Amino acid sequence: MAIRLHVTALLCALPMVAVSPHALACGEGMFSAGNGLAYQGFLAPRPATLLVYAGDAESASSAEAARLQQGLERAGHVVLVVGDGETLARTLAERQIDIVIADYRRVEEVGELAAGHADAMRLLPVVPRSERKSPALRERFDEYVLAGASVGQYLGTINDMLAVAAD
Repeated sequence: MAIRLHVTALLCALPMVAVSPHALACGEGMFSAGNGLAYQGFLAPRPATLLVYAGDAESASSAEAARLQQGLERAGHVVLVVGDGETLARTLAERQIDIVIADYRRVEEVGELAAGHADAMRLLPVVPRSERKSPALRERFDEYVLAGASVGQYLGTINDMLAVAAD
């Protein structure tokens, strides 16, 4: 009986030994030290309709804009991208937009174009990293993201803005 019990325990423990040590990691994500994460997905707890006003912003590359749009859409947001003021004004008049993402130097322009069209719309300015320590920045904007921010940083800020709007 004792031998049978030891054999059973050994057979139960054998799969644990044969499994890769990476499969035994704990936590939300499994990774191998030094290799990073192969995939990281996000889910927007409050899906929204976002309008990215690209304008002629010289700092935004088309590859980065595409990465941002793709990441926001994968998280569950509806993302519209416009490149000029006329299209921005028309889109705001035709659709309910929750948040407009635009370069911080275009805030006044977006406000003028949105006048009378978007009562509940909020603005998420994108600020150059060189301006991040500016004391006037916090006085001017409640929320903002730094240029080159990750999709996760955008999603966190958008979620915070939507939570405040829901209260």
